[in-house]
Amino acid sequence: MKSMKKLTALALSAAMALSLLTACGNSSGTTTSGSSASSGSSASGEAITFSVTADVTGDRAPYVERFAELVEEKTGGRYVANVIAAGSLGTGADMAQMLQMGTLDVLMSDDMTVDGVLDGALGFAWLPGLVADYEEADAYYNNGWIADKVAEIMAENDLIRISSYCNGFRQVGNIVRPVTEMSDLAGLKIRTPSVESVVSFYEKCGALPVMISGSEVLNALQTNTVDGLDNAVFNYTNQGITDVITHITELNYCYSGGCFIAGSPFWEKLSDEDKAIFAECAQTASDEFTQFFREKTETMTQEGIDNGQWTVDQPSEDMKAAMQEIYQQIWDKSREKYGDAIMDTIISGEYKTLSDQ
Repeated sequence: MKSMKKLTALALSAAMALSLLTACGNSSGTTTSGSSASSGSSASGEAITFSVTADVTGDRAPYVERFAELVEEKTGGRYVANVIAAGSLGTGADMAQMLQMGTLDVLMSDDMTVDGVLDGALGFAWLPGLVADYEEADAYYNNGWIADKVAEIMAENDLIRISSYCNGFRQVGNIVRPVTEMSDLAGLKIRTPSVESVVSFYEKCGALPVMISGSEVLNALQTNTVDGLDNAVFNYTNQGITDVITHITELNYCYSGGCFIAGSPFWEKLSDEDKAIFAECAQTASDEFTQFFREKTETMTQEGIDNGQWTVDQPSEDMKAAMQEIYQQIWDKSREKYGDAIMDTIISGEYKTLSDQ
């Protein structure tokens, strides 16, 4: 019964996408959904329309527009994007499946969301403790071994990862007390995403993970259903909690990224030259978003301090040492899920040296 409901939902999403593409196509008969992309032009010599959107509303949307503008410019108008309103086609997982089916061409999404259609196969990429700062994130995740492995697994599932951008470090924010020692986390009810390694991390820290949707966080904080949350500070605005959180600890224990993704049905119709153009444009838009993401995070954090809204603390050396032990425990346990090849590369530290090659 659940499978039938899921198939029905996907069919409706696909129908909605096709309806939007038809409604937004130009009156001169522009080809939609990349159907003539192999030659880079339609039979009549008119521009080819491809569909692109973001998985969520908010700050990502302008960078989808930026990507669309770049593609049109770089191809001399041969490709024109039909930019569909962010989040209008269902969940990020729904849209990832639409990429696979060929009813959506390009999607801007974070990797954790895409993992929802890959049975958790990408979860190794954001295991706690893999990267410690932005420099390591750029070296190992956004450009190195992690990025390559994530792209490889996506490609095996008809999803082509054509760029990489920053989705930030996850921090713990709460309304109870500053957290600088492991004992400060003990007993706190922390909202986490339904990500196995994140949930395990907080359990091992002595906190009580609560898995509710992001849209419910504000009400949960106001009613003391939860004491805090695990998220990037960047996302506080979208969740409406910037005036509620009173303490933030920069754990920097978990980093994840995002990307522009093309569906294989669309991608394989492109010439090699056009693939290179699309990838270049996606990475340019991604780099600009990464800069915006990091600058906004820094500005928000400092403004919260200056306004007396929250304290921002660092874990003590004892807490950092305890976190390192937890990382190792989670890595060892992860062999069961990700296999020896991936986990040997991580546990040995080889993922760092491979990223330098």
